[in-house]
Amino acid sequence: MNERLLVITEELPGELHAAGADASSKAGYYNPADTFESVALIDWGRDSIWPGLPHRVLKLAPDAALHAWLAAVQAADFNPVMGEELKAGWPGVPAAWLAAMREFAPTCVRAYGARWSGWLGLEVARELDVPVLCSLHNVIGLASPVLKQAPLLMAVSDEVARAAIEAGAGPARVVTVLNRVNRDRFTPEGEVAAGPQGSPKLLSVARDVEQKNLDRLLAACELARGKHPDLRLVHIGRSDRDWTKYPFVTHIGMVPNHEMPTWMRWADALVLPSLWEGFGTVLVEALACGTSVIASNRTPMSDIVTHRWDGLLCDPEDVADIARAIGEISDEGTRARLAAPARTSSEPYGAETISRRESALYEWMLQPAKPKVSVVMPTYNRRQFIDKAVSNVLDQAYPVLELVVVDDGSTDDTSTILTRHAADARVKLITQENQGLSRAINRGMAATTGELLMWKGDDDYFADGAIEALARELALDPEAGLVFADYVAEDASGKRVHVNTGPVHELAQRNVVGLCFLFRRSAWLAAGSVNPEFHLAEDYELWVRMARNAKLKHLARTLYTVTEHAGTLTRSKFAQVQEMTMRVQAAHYGPPRDADAYAAQLARLAGAYKAQGMPFKSLGAALRLFRSRPGAGSWAAFRALTPGPLLRLSRRIRGLQSP
Repeated sequence: MNERLLVITEELPGELHAAGADASSKAGYYNPADTFESVALIDWGRDSIWPGLPHRVLKLAPDAALHAWLAAVQAADFNPVMGEELKAGWPGVPAAWLAAMREFAPTCVRAYGARWSGWLGLEVARELDVPVLCSLHNVIGLASPVLKQAPLLMAVSDEVARAAIEAGAGPARVVTVLNRVNRDRFTPEGEVAAGPQGSPKLLSVARDVEQKNLDRLLAACELARGKHPDLRLVHIGRSDRDWTKYPFVTHIGMVPNHEMPTWMRWADALVLPSLWEGFGTVLVEALACGTSVIASNRTPMSDIVTHRWDGLLCDPEDVADIARAIGEISDEGTRARLAAPARTSSEPYGAETISRRESALYEWMLQPAKPKVSVVMPTYNRRQFIDKAVSNVLDQAYPVLELVVVDDGSTDDTSTILTRHAADARVKLITQENQGLSRAINRGMAATTGELLMWKGDDDYFADGAIEALARELALDPEAGLVFADYVAEDASGKRVHVNTGPVHELAQRNVVGLCFLFRRSAWLAAGSVNPEFHLAEDYELWVRMARNAKLKHLARTLYTVTEHAGTLTRSKFAQVQEMTMRVQAAHYGPPRDADAYAAQLARLAGAYKAQGMPFKSLGAALRLFRSRPGAGSWAAFRALTPGPLLRLSRRIRGLQSP
């Protein structure tokens, strides 16, 4: 690609170098997978030197007014001025700066951070008329104007993405690209630092700030030394603390990144009980070195570390719990068991893997041609919903869109309403005699021409940008055949319940995909069409078949609203859906291998039939449960035989919510 990237960082290039970053590690960081022909970092006039950096440093003449504004925002640290006040006193980008940037001729702007650098990135991109990507690296310090105005935001973890969305970013505009680790540098083999001897040998790599929780870590070490008097802790990072108070601690200060693996190899365990993190890169670096870790049980750290598999998780606010983890890691056998899978656990964060995803994100931004998306909408007697449902799809700001509506023999005026949309070239209308949902989907799919396919309910609605977010995710993950997202269930009273779909590995137990999804035509063709024999669970049965040949990907974003009403199949025929779900599982996975999961399914089925006023079917499910689990089956049978009013009275007496 003949592209040029302008980079705006919150720290100046020289400051990044002074903090331990080296040129070799940042070469691919700023230009992943060599996406850009040229990269320039801005420097607005301070004495900033970074020897060996392969990218151009664009020296910008200092502007007094702008420099004062930048200094004021920087001084706010993690409490940036929020709202419109962020723009107060903004002098605009100096003409000399814009001239220098235009001379470089960037085709894209990247702003690292959502504070002043993000705001400056938005202004520069607007002036130069090029796309901009703002990256988010922490759960705090997120400036509302940047989150609300940036067309695309890149979060280093789903936890940062969640914080950004809560702070005002549209969920469809937030993409997760995890932090990367150089696994060629961070390996189990190599030189070991000449650190203090003891057991256990603990390593803390953290700035001495509240977030990193060093006070509780030190207190936990003191507590653990009661049983492990030879404990030694090495602390690496900026600190003004009087470390002479802690004779078991060796404080080193800043260490260049290329020397950090030697300390990871020295340690029996890396300890990071942070109160919060944007990501937790040092955890992955330690795992890549084959070193076990102790981490906070809060996300995203708990997303990186699997408790008792490659590390230990602890409550960061409980000194005794941190000490408990230190005590466990003191056992040599425990350390060896946790260290064994550590290197493998770091693979998803490898620099090459993450760089490909980030490069694909840039290509998505810069490439005008997008894959065509075909949306199939089966409908039957939905006059009160269909107009809004069709308009919702057509209002999606996606450039190449096709909507195939299959009227499955409606007897109301649904077809009349649909003809109003026929003038739109993106709409295809198909009318057939009533044949049921499965056949309507198959008929619609046969008429599609898109590379990416989906079907949706005729009474459900996409969030703004949802289709692009799903299509973009497939572009960023070429191995994925289907991507699915979270949704909101909204009833007639306006009550909204968020439904988190996934995780993918539970597909054998339940339909984890939900109602908001997009898949490749190749995945559809490989799996085959929807099977009408599994009516009410036809989607679940298709996902099970599709998963045999294609990767299923969960996108942790709420992109869809499901309207719940009396005519909704999942509400009116919930028990039948559960029964058919169990048929799908029996057909594809054989007899239940997990007795607990099977018993839970039967219990839900018995309760669902009871709620639908079908006591004999409820009793039948209870008897099946009795054969599996006599105790649980007895209680389910009792509920099946007990009149509904008596059950509700019993729940009220016990202070429980009425069913």
